Amino acid sequence: MPTTVSDAFTTLHSWLTPSAAESASAAFHRASIEACLRNNFGMTNFFRSGSFGHGTSISGYSDVDHMAVLPTTYLHQNSGTTLARLRNALAYRFPRTAVSVRSPAVVVPFGTKIWERHEITPADYMGKTNGSSVYEIPNRYGGWMTTSPHAHGEWINEINKRNPGTKTLIRFIKLWNYRRDVGIRSFYLEMRVAQYAASETYISYPVDILRALNFLRNKGLAAMQDPTGLCGNFYPCSDAAKTDAISKLDTAIMRAERAYNHHQCGRVIDAFADYDLLFNGHFPAWSY
Repeated sequence: MPTTVSDAFTTLHSWLTPSAAESASAAFHRASIEACLRNNFGMTNFFRSGSFGHGTSISGYSDVDHMAVLPTTYLHQNSGTTLARLRNALAYRFPRTAVSVRSPAVVVPFGTKIWERHEITPADYMGKTNGSSVYEIPNRYGGWMTTSPHAHGEWINEINKRNPGTKTLIRFIKLWNYRRDVGIRSFYLEMRVAQYAASETYISYPVDILRALNFLRNKGLAAMQDPTGLCGNFYPCSDAAKTDAISKLDTAIMRAERAYNHHQCGRVIDAFADYDLLFNGHFPAWSY
């Protein structure tokens, strides 16, 4: 059991890293999904995207995202039609699984745990820009939008390379988002926290958790311009959910600041208590 805040964050991060069982399960189901899509749609490429692809997933909270590149002849002007046909094929292949559409993806829950849920996003390959593959995927409104998982992943990787600890910081902020049911989209948090870390020279979790939360608040959870210049804006959540998300962000800042001050003044037990509040009961317990 940890006796210092630093040790506690090390322990916490070990909890958040996906287990071997999660990784094995993801690989097993991937093969079945891939075979189905190749047989039904002539799929030309299938790769892991999202937080698993970027190395920022949260054990027990992050599902498994894949991008399925389909020939243009299988895609429709209304992306909802494409999603429906993808859903029908996967539901036929996995009849005991409650396959559903949640734009921009089709969700295949192989079990009751989040990490057993796979999300498959259909994509149209548009070519390469600045060495990165660019795709069009459903935009939640029946149309299509541009994305480049490789470019976004490399942007985060480069920041993490210059400033080790960036991906861990992203995981901690995402954990707060999940544990407190804030409702901010995972991808938005990844990009915003990486944007914050890009201007820092060293990551110290008690300091940078507070600063990253303040960074999000100062941005007002506004849309973020794609730093790679390849895509449009990234949005944190629906307009209806933003007021509640900002309120929870304000509460998080208060708790993180209080925990940091306790830590600075040597009040270790109090710091542990406030970090436990921040993460809603998911912070390691202090020990003698």
